[in-house]
Amino acid sequence: MVNIIQKKFASIQVQLKQSTCEAIMILRSRFLDQRRKRRNFTKKSTEILNEYFYSHLANPYPSEEAKEELARQCGITVSQISNWFGNKRIRYKKNIVKAQEEANRYAAKAAASMTPGGSP
Repeated sequence: MVNIIQKKFASIQVQLKQSTCEAIMILRSRFLDQRRKRRNFTKKSTEILNEYFYSHLANPYPSEEAKEELARQCGITVSQISNWFGNKRIRYKKNIVKAQEEANRYAAKAAASMTPGGSP
């Protein structure tokens, strides 16, 4: 009788371990899926970052203070700012012609806001 109970208990333990492991794997998968979901920055944030990048094209490496200010303005983390600038520099170098056209657009926009008739 004791032997039967021990076997049944061992069987239940194995089932419990398996179901617990499966539940943990499902929860882990859901958590990682949510964490890794790609989210784009807002259009305003991208504009702010592009304006800074193209106005500092000679040295597109913002200081820690500048990164903190940009993060505050954009509502994102300093780490995201650093990653954005790293990616932007790589993409800029890969596609210099298209990037130059984009830089010219931002320069014209900045110049228009500086003229007496433009709005700041």
